[in-house]
Amino acid sequence: MMKKAMTMALTATLATSAITAPLAFAQDKAEPTSKEVKEEVATNFTKLTGKLGKIEKRENGTLFTTIEQGDETFSLVLEEGTLVLDNTGKKAELKEGLQFTAFVSKNKPMLAIYPPQYNPDVVVVETSDMGIVEVGTFDKDFVNKENTLKLNLSEESQITNLAGEQLKKVDIVGKEALVFYGPATFSIPAQTSPFHVVVLETAKIEKEIEEVTTDFIERTGEISDIVTRENGTQLVTNGDKENPFNLAINQDTVILDNTGKKVELKKGMKFTAFVDSKKPAILIYPPQYAPEAIIVETEEIGFVNVSTFDKNFVNKENTLKLNIAEDTVITNTSGGKLTKEDIAENVAVVFYTISTRSIPAQTTPSKVIVLGNKEETTPTIEVTDILTEVIEGDHYEIDGVKMVPLRVLAESLGFTVKSTGKGAILTKDNLSYEITRDQKEYSHNRAIKNFEVAPTLLENNKTYVPQEFIYSLRGE
Repeated sequence: MMKKAMTMALTATLATSAITAPLAFAQDKAEPTSKEVKEEVATNFTKLTGKLGKIEKRENGTLFTTIEQGDETFSLVLEEGTLVLDNTGKKAELKEGLQFTAFVSKNKPMLAIYPPQYNPDVVVVETSDMGIVEVGTFDKDFVNKENTLKLNLSEESQITNLAGEQLKKVDIVGKEALVFYGPATFSIPAQTSPFHVVVLETAKIEKEIEEVTTDFIERTGEISDIVTRENGTQLVTNGDKENPFNLAINQDTVILDNTGKKVELKKGMKFTAFVDSKKPAILIYPPQYAPEAIIVETEEIGFVNVSTFDKNFVNKENTLKLNIAEDTVITNTSGGKLTKEDIAENVAVVFYTISTRSIPAQTTPSKVIVLGNKEETTPTIEVTDILTEVIEGDHYEIDGVKMVPLRVLAESLGFTVKSTGKGAILTKDNLSYEITRDQKEYSHNRAIKNFEVAPTLLENNKTYVPQEFIYSLRGE
């Protein structure tokens, strides 16, 4: 979608800049002949181009601007030390309406928000002066990997790093560099005396960015089946064969649509499940999660965010700030009314429609459901429930006998399962079982025993055995 267009890889074969005037010089640079192999060289930088929008200066000194290109929208956040140059390599200022090219390190983390937000290492703006901007990695002879450009460095050639510190010619060798130059010869490689060379060494000068771990994992899908169990809980199956998983739902699970209204789960509904990232999942296939909330997608406009909010009502990821209004409905999971103070330092499900483009985005939510303090909840899971959960979600009946998947259940009990091609051998400590598909007889430590119904292949590469056999492996 939008991100795809903005994250087009920058290759060192580019010999143009983000401006119109420098193109006048492009014809001075010889193109490779048809016999030459033009190698695409990997780069550590992504290139973004566009026209600068309104530029706002924040309290911390950073500059923020939003770029709109048709249906595509993204933002740039420039720190005080971000390098801003014109197309001749001279220092420049950002101004609304200027055409630009921004170079962003691929190693920098990016907030998963809309519109996408980038923190560029270098921004090159268009001027009326003529100049070409090219990225490349240069060898000891100062020739780029594509053999399209050779640098003839003179005393006038300025060589710096991203921090603006002066470097020597040798510092260019083997490094990715941004080259600003004018006329070039018609030779192969073309030769030029650059105005300015910026060595793109980000590792030494990049600030350490604290990794923010999200409170919740999002799982999206479409309901293909719902099984109600004897204890009143439900098992919801995601219908995507490429991404299969189950959701275990109990009376505490929040189930609403994207506008905050109560809804009953039905087959065919599209959903997003929010799962506590610290809650262990049952190690079976397909994976099974116990979500805190399930949000069903509708045609109405509505967004949902689940996170821990601080005393300023900003979520842990710093992507959303809540401006609580008098008509904002605040409740607990039982529907009891709460105050906005109850949101602070707690996990909450937030429903909203419109938000600002600031970082963090700000919104006046229509509804907030407080799930409780994460520090007070200690998620647990009983290992003995694994058999029941798997069997209820995956079984067949043959002649009144419940047939269940062998491998996943045996492995959950600590057995090693080795296929023999026609059956399987199960081992654990001093226990050994050998079974053969379509044969009632099986061996247990060399003793011959009998199944009530022979093991069979009911799904591709998936052997099923009587449920009673699985429970006997657990000593029952």
